[in-house]
Amino acid sequence: MTGPPLQTVSGGSVTVAIAVFLGQAIAFVIACWIAKRSYDGYRDARRPALLWLALGIALLAAVPTAVRFLLPTMFGATSLTTSVLATASEITGLTAILYTVYGRP
Repeated sequence: MTGPPLQTVSGGSVTVAIAVFLGQAIAFVIACWIAKRSYDGYRDARRPALLWLALGIALLAAVPTAVRFLLPTMFGATSLTTSVLATASEITGLTAILYTVYGRP
């Protein structure tokens, strides 16, 4: 059983596509950098809140960006699957950050 044929959209601006790609790449790098700095803080201070913050930032920003780019590109995932997985990651990341703020001291 085969799925629907691949479709391409024509008429889009290459400049806009490059700008969107660069914006997503920059957001991914910044999120990874913040998560790494939080994790480094956790390693130095052994404060669990910093570990939860690192996990939350990664799940909120870095993972959804990767999911939205890699799943359709490498595995041909549908936009519904991609959206559900990216949103689930974002909700989990926000939950981890909320735990950082309101969790046990």
